[in-house]
Amino acid sequence: MPTVSKEELVEGFRVQTIQEAALRVISRRGLAAATMQEIAAEAGVAKGTIYLYFKNRDDLVQRTADVAVSQLLETLETTLASPRPLPQQLRALIEAKLRFFDTHREFFRLYLSLSQGDADSPAQARRRHRPQYQLYLDRMTVFFREAGEHGELEPLDPFRLAR
Repeated sequence: MPTVSKEELVEGFRVQTIQEAALRVISRRGLAAATMQEIAAEAGVAKGTIYLYFKNRDDLVQRTADVAVSQLLETLETTLASPRPLPQQLRALIEAKLRFFDTHREFFRLYLSLSQGDADSPAQARRRHRPQYQLYLDRMTVFFREAGEHGELEPLDPFRLAR
């Protein structure tokens, strides 16, 4: 088992603290209105400290979303691993997603901004942040395709169902 140095431990703690602060600020203000200065104040660090760990605001948002979406996908994968008929599987997925968002309330607004597009954010920024949402869509597309192949769904476009 590899050992973690004190510096790596401190870095991991700071990154997590900044990301949690970013989620809180985005939750309150929206993605477009969240500034690095507000995030730094929320995290209790100098604005310049953020740039030691993140290239820019987009990098911070991207990496923060990556962590949270990975956790969401793990939750959904666990749910999908239990074989059930389609109606029960859909119910279990919805319940798992609602529980996840109840537990990770601050992430919910960022998730909506990334998946649906924040009305305040520029279209270009929405496109840059869509990879996280695309991972979710890809997994759900596979789920619906497999349900169709097993005859549990009428022939429908699995990607449209995932969206």
